[in-house]
Amino acid sequence: MLTLRTLNCSARRAHVLRRWFSETGSGSRLTRPASGTIPQPPEPINLALPSSAEPFIKYSDAFVDRGYTKSDIFLHPDFISDDEHDLLVRSCNKKLKRLANTYEMGHFDKRINNYRECSVSAWLPHKRGVAGRVSQAMDRAVDPDPVDLPDRASNGKSAGWTTVGKYDGQIRHILDRVWDLFPASFTWLPPHILDLHEDGEILPHVDNPEYSGFVVGGLCLLGPAVSTFKHVDDPNVRVDVLLSPKSLYFMTNRIRYQFTHEITVDPSQRAWMGQPVARARRISLMFRDAKEPEGGWSSLVSAAIPSF
Repeated sequence: MLTLRTLNCSARRAHVLRRWFSETGSGSRLTRPASGTIPQPPEPINLALPSSAEPFIKYSDAFVDRGYTKSDIFLHPDFISDDEHDLLVRSCNKKLKRLANTYEMGHFDKRINNYRECSVSAWLPHKRGVAGRVSQAMDRAVDPDPVDLPDRASNGKSAGWTTVGKYDGQIRHILDRVWDLFPASFTWLPPHILDLHEDGEILPHVDNPEYSGFVVGGLCLLGPAVSTFKHVDDPNVRVDVLLSPKSLYFMTNRIRYQFTHEITVDPSQRAWMGQPVARARRISLMFRDAKEPEGGWSSLVSAAIPSF
């Protein structure tokens, strides 16, 4: 019998395989993209920059003169409240302590130094993930996902949601506001926690388009940082963004596919409006949409059916 648990396992195995082959083969997850047509989602992405973002973004003259789209880099300062920020920090710290207790001095692709990371599948509702899409492709009902269940019952005891952590329901409500910015047809990978040490850095790179889909973004926690985006063919075409705590950013369209991004320890690039931006530990809660297989989501089902 083909159950959702089987589909979940199948989807996870397929995701791991897709990531492994993209990272350990001839290409890295972080690669230089080919010029030309930018992949487009079936439904348009309509992210409008709020006016509050203007003091936090600087576009080079070359970026503006050549007609690049400013909204390809989306920034929403103060997307979450102070209480939500603190809840996410505590929860990320607990996940990191259990799943990635020590900082790594180097990444396999030599693009990130002094970091630790982990994914949190419990924070992704079934209906938004690959398993949910596979179920829908097979005309099967997606298992009920009690995102509205309170963390604690009125008597202070567990409300009965034993498959997730104490505050995971609360966190899902916060993250739903992120996912709701995009078309409902988007399928998401589990949120990814990237913890960068105060002495850590992210060197210039472009995320491999074979690993994930149309957008890459993050909720910024703890310390601020300046992230620089440069066109792969002309570094004078650039955007600098001050990523302050509680802000949400996304790379889409040309910024996602044709611009490198970096967070450097170079003091000359760690400044904003003439003032230095102090080094500090920062956490990014990363969001990536899943790339649909060429055969559609139903093609993943074959991995769940044993052959005899």
